[in-house]
Amino acid sequence: MHYIGIDLAWTYANESGICVIADNGEIVYCESKVFSDEMIAVIVEEYARDGAIVGIDAPLIVNNETGARYCDGAIMREKIHGKNLSVFTCSKSFMLNHFGVVRGEEVVKAIRKRMPAFALTGDLTDKKHVIIETFPTGITLGLFPDAFPVKYKVKHKVKFETTKTEMVRIINLVKRLSDCNPSVHNIEDFFNHSSSIQAMSKKGYKNLEDRLDAFLCAYAAYWLANHQGKVFGDDQDGFITIPIIDENEVCDGKSEMIKVYNKLIRDKIPQIIEDSGKKAIIEKVSGPEYLDLLNAKLGEELQEYLDSQKVEELADLVEVVYAILDYKGVSRQEFEGIRQQKVEERGAFRDKLLLKEVSDG
Repeated sequence: MHYIGIDLAWTYANESGICVIADNGEIVYCESKVFSDEMIAVIVEEYARDGAIVGIDAPLIVNNETGARYCDGAIMREKIHGKNLSVFTCSKSFMLNHFGVVRGEEVVKAIRKRMPAFALTGDLTDKKHVIIETFPTGITLGLFPDAFPVKYKVKHKVKFETTKTEMVRIINLVKRLSDCNPSVHNIEDFFNHSSSIQAMSKKGYKNLEDRLDAFLCAYAAYWLANHQGKVFGDDQDGFITIPIIDENEVCDGKSEMIKVYNKLIRDKIPQIIEDSGKKAIIEKVSGPEYLDLLNAKLGEELQEYLDSQKVEELADLVEVVYAILDYKGVSRQEFEGIRQQKVEERGAFRDKLLLKEVSDG
C-alpha cells in the first residue's frame, strides 16, 4: 500500500509536486516538475499496484456552472480547532475561462483510464484504490493546531525573507511526524530546514514549496488510512477531506515558544541570547553556503534600511559588505582604492544629478 500526494498545477505549463509514502513510513518518491496528466497517471500506477490512497490538491469534481461548490462553503463555515479556513472557491465556467480546463477532473480520468479500480470518494472504508481531494492549508490546521497559521506561501506584499522563515517553521512542524502515528521516518532526507533555505532563489523556493505541499497531501492520505478524518461535501458534487488530530494528541505543544531564524548573526549574539536566559541553536557555516547567506543578509539589511531610513541600518549593511570582502580576500585598503578609482572615473553623487533622458541628437 502506498500513499500518494499530488500538488497539482492548474495549468500544464507549471510545475506540480508528487510525493509517495510507503506503508512502512518511508518517503520513496518526492519530485516537483512539469508533469503531463499521463505522466502523473503512470507514476500513480507504478506505486498503486498493491493499493493506494491518492490525495490531490485541486478541485476534482466541479459540477456547478457558476458560484461556489457546496464543499468549499461547508469547510469555510466549520470551525476546526476553533479556527476558520479560507479556500479558493471555483465553478466550471471560472476554471474553463481562466485555465481552459478543470485539470483535477482530467487527472482523475487519466488515472482511472490506467487503473479503473480507483474510486473518487471521501469514503475510505474497505477500499483499496481511492482518490480524494484535500489541500495543504487544511492539513496544516488539522495536524498542527497549536502552530497555525504558517504563512510559507509566496505573497506579493510579504517580504520573501519572512516567507522563507515561515517555510523553515513548517518544515520543523513536519519533522514532528517522525514521532506521530502514523510516523514518517526519513523526512530529513527530503526536507532540510538548514540555513540554505534563506539563500534560495524564488525558483528554487517554489520547487521546495510544491514538494512540501505534495508531501502534506501524501501524509494526509497516510493519516486518513489510519484515523477518521473529516469530509466536507459529497461524492456527487465535490468533497474535501482533511485529517483533524485530537488536540490532546498534538506531538509537540512547544512550537509557539520557538522562534526560527536560520540567518547569519553577529558574533556576540549567542552570548546575548544566553545572558537573557534563553537557549539558541547555533551552526557554523563556511564556503559557498556562507557566501550565499552573506548575500541574503545583504538584501535583508538593505531592505531594513529602505523600510526604516535609519542610519544604524546602514552600519549593519556596511558590516555585511566587510564580511563579503573578507570572504573574497579583499582588504579594506584595496576596496577603498577601488571606490576611489570609480569616483575619479565617474564621479560621486555629491552634485545630486538626476538623469532623465538621453537622445541621439
